[in-house]
Amino acid sequence: MVTIPNLNEKIFNEMKNLTARQAISLIIDKEKEPKITDSKFGGLPYWNMELEYPRRSDGTLLMLLAQINLEQLNQEGKNPDGKLPKSGMLQFFIDSNDDLFGVDSSGRSDQEGSLIQDGFRVVLHKVVDYGVSEEQIQDIGMPISTDEEIEDTPVWGEYGLAIQLQETYIGADDYRFETYFHQAAKAVGWEVEENNEEDEMIDAVREFFYEEWNPDGHWMLGYPYFTQFDPREEMDGDKSRKVYDIQLFQMDSDYDDHDDCILWGDAGVANFFINEKDLEKEDFRDILYTWDCC
Repeated sequence: MVTIPNLNEKIFNEMKNLTARQAISLIIDKEKEPKITDSKFGGLPYWNMELEYPRRSDGTLLMLLAQINLEQLNQEGKNPDGKLPKSGMLQFFIDSNDDLFGVDSSGRSDQEGSLIQDGFRVVLHKVVDYGVSEEQIQDIGMPISTDEEIEDTPVWGEYGLAIQLQETYIGADDYRFETYFHQAAKAVGWEVEENNEEDEMIDAVREFFYEEWNPDGHWMLGYPYFTQFDPREEMDGDKSRKVYDIQLFQMDSDYDDHDDCILWGDAGVANFFINEKDLEKEDFRDILYTWDCC
């Protein structure tokens, strides 16, 4: 295998330059006790009582996975390049009664070509009613991650969040990795001399990435991390489909020796993707939701 440490590092740094972006880092803050309208993982969701609560086609009510108060996010200057809506509440729901937590790998689409949101839902409330009470929302009867009877759910409680902007870069498992590798290699003056040298060099740089950088953790608008592979590669190869080029939200497993907060199967990670133009239009009807584990 081609192993040229200096060249690996040069290409690594060039790829970081090519892919650098500001993203929203979400860190669990166990000292916070989030209110119903705050950004949080799990717990009782905010809900507009004039709307129908998210449920599966069989009537199963969905559970709140996470919610982000966009008004607070923008007031704190933590909306990179203004990509997210300027106000409202963005929520992510899943089916806590489903072994797959609402993932549908069949790729079923509606008549408009949007992936069907049945076992999960992404909801934007454009306006937040701060007068709604917890009692009103509890009367809906949805499952809540803090309920003792809910045993098999990725979120095991309700957690406040510390939110900050952070520069992030592409990960080695992103299916676009090789595209950026070619750009970076050309920029640093590396030329392929043998047919198999290119693949060996990509593997060497990929391994260097694994050692130096990995976009794991909880993010919005960052690059995805996977424990297995990027499911978008095959989908985006179909030119008749829209490309899910923006990672809207990533929730990683989050645990230690003292406390388990989030666990996707065997230490996995969940990803929600959207098309950039749909995000610009604040249209969250077509979302690719997936999770994998080791």
